[in-house]
Amino acid sequence: MGSVVQIALSLAVVFAVILAAAGIFIVLRRPRTERTKGLLMIAVAAVTVVNIWLLTAPL
Repeated sequence: MGSVVQIALSLAVVFAVILAAAGIFIVLRRPRTERTKGLLMIAVAAVTVVNIWLLTAPL
């Protein structure tokens, strides 16, 4: 893979971790009505990491 692709994937992982941390914060600290947003943020982070993992996995 080219260096641009590697940088993009690295940034995607960093942003996925930040997104998951924010989702966990919302789930734990916000009112019950906003917990769905936190769960969705965690789900998006998980899907992003799995997609990156599958993209970089050897065939």
